[in-house]
Amino acid sequence: MQSGDSAAGAARNDYEAEKACIFEQTNKRVTLNLLIQGAAAHTFLTAHHLVKDDLEATRLGLTRLYDKLVISAHLSYWLGDFILLYGPHARFWRRLRRHDHPLHQHRLLAKHGEMLSLTSKRHLLERGRKKWVIRIPVLHYVHMLWLAGRVAWTERKYRPQLAEIAKKATSIIWGIDEDRLDAELTSKVAFGHLQTPRTIRGKIIQSGIIGYGGVERREGRFYVVGKAWFWPFLSHELVKGTAELVCLHGLNTLDDETYTRVTTEADQLEYEIWSLKVGPELWRRLLAVMPDDRPLPEVLMHIARLDPQPLEHLMLAVIEEPQQARQLLAKFGE
Repeated sequence: MQSGDSAAGAARNDYEAEKACIFEQTNKRVTLNLLIQGAAAHTFLTAHHLVKDDLEATRLGLTRLYDKLVISAHLSYWLGDFILLYGPHARFWRRLRRHDHPLHQHRLLAKHGEMLSLTSKRHLLERGRKKWVIRIPVLHYVHMLWLAGRVAWTERKYRPQLAEIAKKATSIIWGIDEDRLDAELTSKVAFGHLQTPRTIRGKIIQSGIIGYGGVERREGRFYVVGKAWFWPFLSHELVKGTAELVCLHGLNTLDDETYTRVTTEADQLEYEIWSLKVGPELWRRLLAVMPDDRPLPEVLMHIARLDPQPLEHLMLAVIEEPQQARQLLAKFGE
């Protein structure tokens, strides 16, 4: 009997240890998703200026159009039709504080998510004011659709050239070889193995997606793939895929079963909008404390390799103790 009790106790301990591992790795993946989406959304606002000469040589006036569209499109997460799906902004953060919310124990989101989201919104409103972007609900949405229509009409004859320029912009930012980037401006954006949404809300969101970015393995080599309707979204997806490629270093020690369980839980489509709200400000604060003498991909790779608890400590320090975060980051790679 004692032997049976011991076996049952050992089995329970193994189960609890596995459950704790999945929980910690899922929280880590959520944090990495915040950085991945944050890097892409931050670049979304400015990438066209890095290749302005190429864009203007392709079609005069593109950068001015993109200036308005990127701000208006990103503001739509706070002012657009997403409110109809998710409800008022504050409701999500109230629900997240409840113990039954799946992200309740993600300390960074629970403590600072709402603040980071509101700071991102203020950042966009200020940029929008300077660029004459309409920032009044409903009118903003109409204006955004009008801007998207103008961009689509303007880009229609130049899609292959613009795809190459998007690859160039990504290469400039991340130092990745352009031959490892696969970019296409197209209305058929889905590729690879897409995760099935769990809710009706997720299915509605998936039906309206206008860009996908990620990593594909081809003949033993990883490639970054981006597909989108418009150039700024294509640039966004390429950056997202490149950041995802770097962050794979943080999950490559997991066995296949654990990796699948973690990504299935953390990569839900319903969470993406919150990563796009919170991530950009978190990414800007991380950039502010990054070492000046290290390449961006190298630093992000070291961050991704951290165990869940040290990663959580670092990200909280980025917000609460920037000087401490700067010192921690300076030690990477020594």
